[in-house]
Amino acid sequence: MEPLIRSNFNLFSMKKTRLEAFSDGVFAIVITLLILNVKLPEVDYNHLPDGLAEMLSSVGMYALSFLLIGMYWVFHHHSFSFIAEVDGVLLWLNIIFLLFLSFLPFPTSLLGKYPMKSLPIIVYGVNLILLNMTGFLGIIYLRRNMQLSTELFTDAAFRQQMKMYAGVNIIYVVCIAVAFFSPLLSAVLLAILTVYLIIRSAIFVGIGKCVLPEGILHRKL
Repeated sequence: MEPLIRSNFNLFSMKKTRLEAFSDGVFAIVITLLILNVKLPEVDYNHLPDGLAEMLSSVGMYALSFLLIGMYWVFHHHSFSFIAEVDGVLLWLNIIFLLFLSFLPFPTSLLGKYPMKSLPIIVYGVNLILLNMTGFLGIIYLRRNMQLSTELFTDAAFRQQMKMYAGVNIIYVVCIAVAFFSPLLSAVLLAILTVYLIIRSAIFVGIGKCVLPEGILHRKL
Protein backbone atom coordinates (compact mmCIF):
# COMPACT_ATOMS: atom_id res chain seq x y z
CA MET A 1 0.00 0.00 0.00
CA GLU A 2 2.80 2.45 0.88
CA PRO A 3 4.51 2.31 -2.58
CA LEU A 4 1.12 2.92 -4.20
CA ILE A 5 0.50 5.98 -2.02
CA ARG A 6 3.91 7.40 -2.85
CA SER A 7 3.40 6.74 -6.54
CA ASN A 8 0.04 8.51 -6.53
CA PHE A 9 1.55 11.45 -4.62
CA ASN A 10 4.25 11.87 -7.25
CA LEU A 11 1.59 12.13 -9.93
CA PHE A 12 0.34 15.35 -8.31
CA SER A 13 3.73 16.92 -7.56
CA MET A 14 4.24 20.51 -8.69
CA LYS A 15 6.38 21.10 -11.75
CA LYS A 16 9.10 23.72 -11.42
CA THR A 17 8.10 25.41 -14.68
CA ARG A 18 4.51 25.92 -13.54
CA LEU A 19 5.63 27.56 -10.30
CA GLU A 20 7.98 29.84 -12.25
CA ALA A 21 5.16 30.83 -14.62
CA PHE A 22 2.84 31.60 -11.69
CA SER A 23 5.58 33.66 -10.00
CA ASP A 24 6.27 35.62 -13.17
CA GLY A 25 2.57 36.47 -13.39
CA VAL A 26 2.53 37.80 -9.83
CA PHE A 27 5.69 39.83 -10.46
CA ALA A 28 4.11 41.37 -13.56
CA ILE A 29 0.89 42.30 -11.73
CA VAL A 30 2.66 43.78 -8.69
CA ILE A 31 5.08 45.85 -10.74
CA THR A 32 2.12 47.19 -12.74
CA LEU A 33 0.09 48.06 -9.62
CA LEU A 34 2.84 50.42 -8.48
CA ILE A 35 1.88 53.05 -11.06
CA LEU A 36 -1.60 53.31 -9.51
CA ASN A 37 0.03 55.11 -6.57
CA VAL A 38 1.17 57.92 -8.87
CA LYS A 39 -1.80 60.27 -9.17
CA LEU A 40 -1.96 63.87 -10.35
CA PRO A 41 -3.39 66.20 -7.67
CA GLU A 42 -6.71 67.82 -8.49
CA VAL A 43 -5.46 71.30 -9.39
CA ASP A 44 -6.26 73.78 -12.13
CA TYR A 45 -3.79 74.43 -14.93
CA ASN A 46 -2.31 77.50 -13.26
CA HIS A 47 -1.24 75.37 -10.29
CA LEU A 48 -0.08 72.42 -12.38
CA PRO A 49 3.65 73.05 -11.72
CA ASP A 50 2.97 72.91 -7.98
CA GLY A 51 0.92 69.75 -8.47
CA LEU A 52 3.72 68.10 -10.44
CA ALA A 53 6.20 69.09 -7.73
CA GLU A 54 4.00 67.38 -5.14
CA MET A 55 4.16 64.20 -7.21
CA LEU A 56 7.95 63.94 -7.06
CA SER A 57 7.95 61.82 -3.92
CA SER A 58 5.39 59.41 -5.41
CA VAL A 59 7.32 59.19 -8.69
CA GLY A 60 10.58 58.64 -6.82
CA MET A 61 9.16 55.81 -4.72
CA TYR A 62 7.52 54.30 -7.80
CA ALA A 63 10.91 54.21 -9.54
CA LEU A 64 12.67 52.79 -6.47
CA SER A 65 10.09 50.05 -5.92
CA PHE A 66 9.94 49.25 -9.64
CA LEU A 67 13.70 48.72 -9.71
CA LEU A 68 13.65 46.70 -6.48
CA ILE A 69 10.93 44.39 -7.78
CA GLY A 70 12.80 44.04 -11.05
CA MET A 71 15.93 43.13 -9.11
CA TYR A 72 14.03 40.56 -7.04
CA TRP A 73 12.63 39.05 -10.24
CA VAL A 74 16.18 38.61 -11.59
CA PHE A 75 17.38 36.98 -8.36
CA HIS A 76 14.23 34.83 -8.20
CA HIS A 77 15.06 33.54 -11.67
CA HIS A 78 18.66 33.01 -10.60
CA SER A 79 17.67 31.07 -7.47
CA PHE A 80 15.40 28.75 -9.50
CA SER A 81 18.46 27.66 -11.49
CA PHE A 82 19.49 25.88 -8.28
CA ILE A 83 16.19 23.98 -8.02
CA ALA A 84 15.60 20.75 -9.93
CA GLU A 85 12.35 19.68 -8.26
CA VAL A 86 9.76 21.49 -6.12
CA ASP A 87 8.29 19.90 -3.02
CA GLY A 88 5.57 21.18 -0.69
CA VAL A 89 7.90 23.28 1.46
CA LEU A 90 9.56 25.06 -1.47
CA LEU A 91 6.13 25.58 -3.03
CA TRP A 92 4.74 27.37 0.04
CA LEU A 93 7.92 29.30 0.75
CA ASN A 94 7.61 30.68 -2.77
CA ILE A 95 3.95 31.57 -2.21
CA ILE A 96 4.83 33.37 1.06
CA PHE A 97 7.59 35.19 -0.82
CA LEU A 98 4.99 36.34 -3.35
CA LEU A 99 2.71 37.41 -0.49
CA PHE A 100 5.33 39.85 0.83
CA LEU A 101 6.15 40.93 -2.72
CA SER A 102 2.51 41.75 -3.46
CA PHE A 103 2.35 43.85 -0.27
CA LEU A 104 5.14 46.16 -1.48
CA PRO A 105 2.84 48.67 -3.29
CA PHE A 106 1.29 49.56 0.10
CA PRO A 107 4.45 50.92 1.82
CA THR A 108 5.36 52.45 -1.52
CA SER A 109 2.12 54.45 -1.44
CA LEU A 110 2.78 55.40 2.20
CA LEU A 111 6.18 56.81 1.30
CA GLY A 112 4.69 58.68 -1.64
CA LYS A 113 2.01 60.25 0.55
CA TYR A 114 4.22 60.89 3.59
CA PRO A 115 7.70 61.48 2.16
CA MET A 116 10.70 61.46 4.45
CA LYS A 117 8.70 60.29 7.47
CA SER A 118 9.98 57.58 9.80
CA LEU A 119 7.01 55.20 9.97
CA PRO A 120 6.54 54.66 6.20
CA ILE A 121 10.25 53.89 5.76
CA ILE A 122 10.13 51.47 8.72
CA VAL A 123 7.14 49.65 7.22
CA TYR A 124 8.91 49.56 3.85
CA GLY A 125 12.09 48.17 5.41
CA VAL A 126 10.26 45.50 7.42
CA ASN A 127 8.45 44.42 4.24
CA LEU A 128 11.80 44.02 2.46
CA ILE A 129 13.28 42.03 5.36
CA LEU A 130 10.32 39.61 5.38
CA LEU A 131 10.64 39.29 1.60
CA ASN A 132 14.32 38.48 1.95
CA MET A 133 13.82 36.03 4.81
CA THR A 134 11.62 33.75 2.72
CA GLY A 135 14.38 33.51 0.10
CA PHE A 136 16.90 32.86 2.87
CA LEU A 137 14.77 30.04 4.31
CA GLY A 138 14.38 28.57 0.82
CA ILE A 139 18.16 28.38 0.33
CA ILE A 140 18.62 26.81 3.79
CA TYR A 141 15.92 24.23 3.05
CA LEU A 142 17.44 23.42 -0.34
CA ARG A 143 20.82 22.92 1.35
CA ARG A 144 19.28 20.38 3.71
CA ASN A 145 17.50 18.59 0.85
CA MET A 146 20.13 18.40 -1.87
CA GLN A 147 18.08 15.85 -3.80
CA LEU A 148 15.89 18.79 -4.88
CA SER A 149 18.81 20.85 -6.22
CA THR A 150 20.66 21.02 -9.53
CA GLU A 151 24.39 20.59 -10.06
CA LEU A 152 24.69 24.41 -10.00
CA PHE A 153 23.93 24.48 -6.27
CA THR A 154 27.50 23.94 -5.13
CA ASP A 155 29.06 24.73 -1.75
CA ALA A 156 30.46 27.94 -3.24
CA ALA A 157 27.03 28.93 -4.57
CA PHE A 158 25.46 28.26 -1.18
CA ARG A 159 28.03 30.39 0.64
CA GLN A 160 27.58 33.17 -1.91
CA GLN A 161 23.82 33.16 -1.40
CA MET A 162 24.20 33.23 2.39
CA LYS A 163 26.56 36.21 2.24
CA MET A 164 24.19 38.07 -0.06
CA TYR A 165 21.08 37.50 2.06
CA ALA A 166 22.92 38.29 5.31
CA GLY A 167 24.53 41.43 3.92
CA VAL A 168 21.33 42.80 2.39
CA ASN A 169 19.26 42.11 5.51
CA ILE A 170 21.85 43.81 7.73
CA ILE A 171 21.63 46.91 5.55
CA TYR A 172 17.82 46.79 5.67
CA VAL A 173 18.00 46.68 9.48
CA VAL A 174 20.42 49.64 9.45
CA CYS A 175 18.02 51.58 7.20
CA ILE A 176 15.17 50.94 9.63
CA ALA A 177 17.28 52.04 12.61
CA VAL A 178 18.47 55.19 10.81
CA ALA A 179 14.88 56.04 9.82
CA PHE A 180 14.03 56.82 13.46
CA PHE A 181 16.28 59.90 13.46
CA SER A 182 17.01 60.59 9.77
CA PRO A 183 14.43 59.33 7.24
CA LEU A 184 16.28 61.10 4.41
CA LEU A 185 19.55 59.28 5.13
CA SER A 186 17.67 55.99 5.39
CA ALA A 187 16.08 56.57 1.97
CA VAL A 188 19.49 57.43 0.47
CA LEU A 189 21.04 54.23 1.89
CA LEU A 190 18.16 52.21 0.45
CA ALA A 191 18.61 53.83 -2.97
CA ILE A 192 22.37 53.14 -2.93
CA LEU A 193 21.72 49.51 -2.00
CA THR A 194 19.23 49.20 -4.85
CA VAL A 195 21.78 50.49 -7.37
CA TYR A 196 24.37 48.05 -6.03
CA LEU A 197 21.97 45.09 -6.27
CA ILE A 198 21.02 46.04 -9.83
CA ILE A 199 24.70 46.07 -10.82
CA ARG A 200 25.19 42.74 -9.05
CA SER A 201 22.21 41.18 -10.83
CA ALA A 202 23.54 42.43 -14.19
CA ILE A 203 26.84 40.68 -13.44
CA PHE A 204 24.97 37.47 -12.55
CA VAL A 205 23.13 37.46 -15.86
CA GLY A 206 26.29 38.39 -17.75
CA ILE A 207 27.67 41.55 -19.30
CA GLY A 208 28.81 41.48 -22.91
CA LYS A 209 27.68 37.88 -23.28
CA CYS A 210 24.89 36.37 -25.30
CA VAL A 211 24.03 32.74 -25.97
CA LEU A 212 23.09 32.60 -29.64
CA PRO A 213 20.43 30.21 -30.93
CA GLU A 214 21.76 26.87 -32.11
CA GLY A 215 22.93 26.96 -35.70
CA ILE A 216 23.04 30.73 -36.04
CA LEU A 217 26.84 30.74 -36.02
CA HIS A 218 26.78 28.63 -39.14
CA ARG A 219 24.44 30.86 -41.11
CA LYS A 220 25.78 32.79 -44.02
CA LEU A 221 25.54 36.54 -43.69
